[in-house]
Amino acid sequence: MWNPTEATTGLTDAAELLGDVRELAVQLGPPPQLGIAGLAPTWASVDSIPALRQLVERYTTETLSTREWPVILRAWEFTRSGKARELVALDREWGSTTRGATFAEASFRVGRRQLNKLRGLRHERVIARYLAAIETGEAFGWHPIVFGVVLAVYHVPLRSGLMQFATNTLAGLVSAAEREGRLPARDCQEVLDMAMSILPTQLPSLPPIKVCAVD
Repeated sequence: MWNPTEATTGLTDAAELLGDVRELAVQLGPPPQLGIAGLAPTWASVDSIPALRQLVERYTTETLSTREWPVILRAWEFTRSGKARELVALDREWGSTTRGATFAEASFRVGRRQLNKLRGLRHERVIARYLAAIETGEAFGWHPIVFGVVLAVYHVPLRSGLMQFATNTLAGLVSAAEREGRLPARDCQEVLDMAMSILPTQLPSLPPIKVCAVD
């Protein structure tokens, strides 16, 4: 049967990963997978509050809601169900669709840093198989996949975890825009507050929580 690890440890590790996610957003600039027409993936393009608002809206609707949240949720489901093969395939699928070498390298780096903390959980078969796949090059450990694994392994509330992932990423994007674009702090905060206020309405349907057997 699935044996969730101590929740307090999970909350600590999830919080550390969220800090990495925020820093990742700060460093990268507009996520390259957005593919925003007419908006180059550099902070030079985010030179006004309307441009920042457009970036945040499109990130939320085109990347967070349609790509990142769903892949985190699938990683969570596969981990809780002990479906290591499916988890590895999901990792490869994410890597094949992630555009932009800078983003890919940073995502890989953040995911690998957090994976090191899971090595003590090799007694959980799905974790052992995922880590083995990474060591042999079958999987890579992208940060959204690892985040879903962390939520599942440590039994972190799913809704809370997804919301915190979004909040930290958005905060990182807005913080970087404020700094690099020299935008007014108050106006940037208003953009962030508005984006976060509608996040709950965009959450995907969440599965019922139940104890699952590990294959």
